[in-house]
Amino acid sequence: MPISNPAAQKKHLRQKWRAHRDATHNPAVDAAVGRAFLASSFYREARNLFISVSFGSELDTHALIARALADGKCVAVPYCDTQTHRMLPLWIERFPDDLTPGTMGILEPDPALCAPALPETLDLVIVPGIAFTRRGVRLGYGGGYYDRFLALLPAHVPTLALAPASQITDVLPAEPHDRRFGWLLTEAGLTDCRRAAAHD
Repeated sequence: MPISNPAAQKKHLRQKWRAHRDATHNPAVDAAVGRAFLASSFYREARNLFISVSFGSELDTHALIARALADGKCVAVPYCDTQTHRMLPLWIERFPDDLTPGTMGILEPDPALCAPALPETLDLVIVPGIAFTRRGVRLGYGGGYYDRFLALLPAHVPTLALAPASQITDVLPAEPHDRRFGWLLTEAGLTDCRRAAAHD
């Protein structure tokens, strides 16, 4: 695919990387990444965290959400408003009881019952994706929900991608509106993506 057409290249890569993720998904690796996250300073120091509810072959976050709530942390999860094409973080108190199937069958909170979380109140954001680079570029699902949300996030709030090493690649296409994430955690360890990007 020509690099001059990143949108078309992304569409091609989404198909490729989703098939790769489906074929290589390993619950044991998910659990290893989850243990590393729970042992990290990101998790220990976070009081108000925003984390997506995994589906399909995404790295499993269900146990992480349940654990965070059990540990007394305040947890917000995404609600995607398909009318405005905006993603709203909404506080939940019970998992999965506070959620119902929403966009694409993904579990979402009910905006009529769950209070919104203001971006400035968050102190950790977990960023999902299909593929990632160690320089903080992510391949999302094409809706732009996270890029629009991350544009509203204060610069001091850490953004962390949790992924198996099999979803990491050297290069992904990026457009001007794409927002980078700050840190990457795999079963192989933690990467400061800001530092890696600064060496480009």
